[in-house]
Amino acid sequence: MKNAKTLFASLALALITITVAGCGIKTVPVSGKVTVDGVPAENIRVVFQADSTSQNVPPVAIGKTDKDGVFSLSLAKTKKKGAAPGNYAVFLVWQDPDAEENPIEGETVAKESPYKLPTKANSGELRFEVPAKGTKEANFDFDSSEENYTVPVGV
Repeated sequence: MKNAKTLFASLALALITITVAGCGIKTVPVSGKVTVDGVPAENIRVVFQADSTSQNVPPVAIGKTDKDGVFSLSLAKTKKKGAAPGNYAVFLVWQDPDAEENPIEGETVAKESPYKLPTKANSGELRFEVPAKGTKEANFDFDSSEENYTVPVGV
């Protein structure tokens, strides 16, 4: 019986260690603002894709802009607030909040984006380095008169 208790205690300790190690990824607060022509861009899905392939760095952090164009990131997989410090490719896509699935054709029907986001907004060309202490300045401002634009729309 004593050996069973020792074995159980050892297994419990190992399980706790594995669980805590998996949750031990350091994240820092990351927030910012997306604007187009100085106007806050609402319903923009903001995706930070880590450059690192390290198992200690979560690969994706996401957020969505509010009516003021402001977003805060959380890890995609665990929903833990923030992002790990490091270098990221950034992807921005407008999401139609009223998108509906077309039951006849099985496709999603979405309106055209009200914002002219540049092609680089969803190509991986945008880069951002998350500093070790986090930031409130992960800002992206676009001038629609300066670039060739496509309209990436997501749902």
